[in-house]
Amino acid sequence: MIKITVTNAKGGVAKTTTAINISCYLASQGKSVLILDIDPQANITKNFLDLRMGSKTEGLTMYDVFHKYVVESKKNIVKQVIRKTKNSDNISILPATLKMEQFKDSIFLHSKERSKVLGKILKPIQNDFDYLIIDCPADLSVYVENSIDVADYIILPSIFDFYSIDGLSLAIPLIWDIKGEEFENFIVLYTMFNPRATKIQAELEEYSNQLESIDKIFETRIPIDQNIRNSQANFINLMSDPTYKKSKAKIAYEKFGNHILTNWK
Repeated sequence: MIKITVTNAKGGVAKTTTAINISCYLASQGKSVLILDIDPQANITKNFLDLRMGSKTEGLTMYDVFHKYVVESKKNIVKQVIRKTKNSDNISILPATLKMEQFKDSIFLHSKERSKVLGKILKPIQNDFDYLIIDCPADLSVYVENSIDVADYIILPSIFDFYSIDGLSLAIPLIWDIKGEEFENFIVLYTMFNPRATKIQAELEEYSNQLESIDKIFETRIPIDQNIRNSQANFINLMSDPTYKKSKAKIAYEKFGNHILTNWK
């Protein structure tokens, strides 16, 4: 199982959108995908379980997985929590819930190696799926630390603006702190890109060039596209629904998905 973490310390950068679309692309190519929602906001859970506004995640969630493993003497229920999704027969999910926010720091005080908990939890399902896609909260919490620790590859979605790139300046050092400075399997994916915003592009060119010099920016940028919002609002799979076959964002995500399929082994 190839483990891919999607993270950025800055919110509003299409992190969940990226996790959704690469999951759907990989599934469309016949790969079995497990999504791990480790974000207490549970947005990707709502999307894949078709939970409408105001609905809560019912049944067992990652809250129960962490609580039972850390507090109740390493009892691992991860297999019991996996659910099939309504978007694709090839996609399953480990759902999140807002309850996870209440204990994201305190519960890990029970563990001596707090950033290693998730890796131990995932061991029983290591060979059950082709890909694991982890959708992280927009912070540097212990959930993110665990997600980075288990990752084979890391995607850093970012908008081409000061605040988002500042988020990268926090996330990348954390990656190296956890994985070691020799770790190179991460890539920046620019999202919601507006080619007309020439001023901001010029001002951020120096920092962007630094990332490009170490080959850490994916060449295709995900453009602003209303089709993404429309598909998510209607709980529709952008990758497979013919309504969106000409969507520029869909085409860009397909290129990125193919990069993953071809190069990330």
